[in-house]
Amino acid sequence: MIKFEKLEHNGQRYLLYYPLNYEKGKKYPVMFHLHGAGSRGKDFKGFEDSCIIALLNKGDSPLANGFTVIPQCEDDTWFYNFSRLMDFVRFIYNEDYVDKTKFNASGISMGGYAIYQVMMNEPLLFNKAIVCCGGGMYWNAFQMKNIKFRIFHGEKDVAVFPEESRRMYSRLKEAGTDVTLTIYPECDHNCWEKTYLNYDNLKWLFE
Repeated sequence: MIKFEKLEHNGQRYLLYYPLNYEKGKKYPVMFHLHGAGSRGKDFKGFEDSCIIALLNKGDSPLANGFTVIPQCEDDTWFYNFSRLMDFVRFIYNEDYVDKTKFNASGISMGGYAIYQVMMNEPLLFNKAIVCCGGGMYWNAFQMKNIKFRIFHGEKDVAVFPEESRRMYSRLKEAGTDVTLTIYPECDHNCWEKTYLNYDNLKWLFE
């Protein structure tokens, strides 16, 4: 099992998962992940069914090649305390273990909306992003044109309509972004398991 810690920074609780065979002083890729509404809380119990946590606990996925940072949202949405989230992103980016050329974003559902907004606010911090069933201010997508994207959505999603991802993809493509969109024809809201259990996506993120 990969080593992890439960930590806090300026009131933001988070999980920090270390790389396998971690060497102090070495720089590593980072996946900064924002979870969906089902994992909200103050004690990390909402993470019990997380496929990301399951992959980390196995220790044989590409996630073992870097750090994974997972803050927990204790409010109704990430946007209730967005300034704290942005402060936390900058704090992690400046940690000693971070390879700043491989600081990557990840988000699902509620976290997909938030991670888009985070990247719009600080586009120069991020290298690549995986976003599942997210959406947001697609008219500002050009702010993120230098980030590489893989976007995923289920065609049968009625919680977040797939048009949200299609709009963001279209605007990113117009801006000249390196972006792909995958729509799973038979999938509903939970498209993240298909996405993260496909190790090719995680390998791409950490390359």
